[in-house]
This record gives sequence, structure tokens and C-alpha cells, in this order.
Amino acid sequence: MALSFCNGAVLMLRALALMLLSGAALASPDEITGRYQCGSAQFYMTSSTDMEQVRLRVDGRIYDLVTMRTASGAAWSDGEWIWWTKGADSFLERQSVMVAKDCLKKPAY
Repeated sequence: MALSFCNGAVLMLRALALMLLSGAALASPDEITGRYQCGSAQFYMTSSTDMEQVRLRVDGRIYDLVTMRTASGAAWSDGEWIWWTKGADSFLERQSVMVAKDCLKKPAY
């Protein structure tokens, strides 16, 4: 009996680790996740359903961005990163340097 419980616990831990590594744990039911492809660069965005906050996952790190005022389109920033989108056009900047442009939203998985 103890061996069966131990095997079950190991399987649960493995499943949890796989879920965390896959990015599935990045979003809760009240969030929207999208994968973006910008040339050879790829990153994930998770937004609150009201679009006030965005979580950027790039290069294995996570950055929390908040909505910022724009003359046109929508943008989010944390002071270092800016994610800007208008219609089908979008780009990502880091410290005022364009790091990804012509970004296209792809299926999450």
C-alpha cells in the first residue's frame, strides 16, 4: 500500500513539473494566454481579461506590465519592456530598443 502511494505521489509531482515547464500554469481561468512569433523570436503574453495587466514571458523570465496611455493602439510597460499592438501590428521593445516586430499571434500550444 505504501509503495502504491509513493508511486502515485511521484507521478503527481512529475505531472506538476511538466505543467509548470510547459507554461500552462502561467494563466488562471480569468486570464488569456497567447503565443507570439516575431521572425525567429517567440514569446508568451498572458493578460487579465480586462486587459489592464499583461505578463510577458521571454527568455525564461517573466515580466509584469501594466497598461499605458497611447495615442493609438494599446500598450503595456514595466519601465523596461513595452508591448504595443494596433490591429494586426505589434512589437516588443526593451529599454527603447526594438527587440521584436511584425509579431503574429499563434495558437498557445
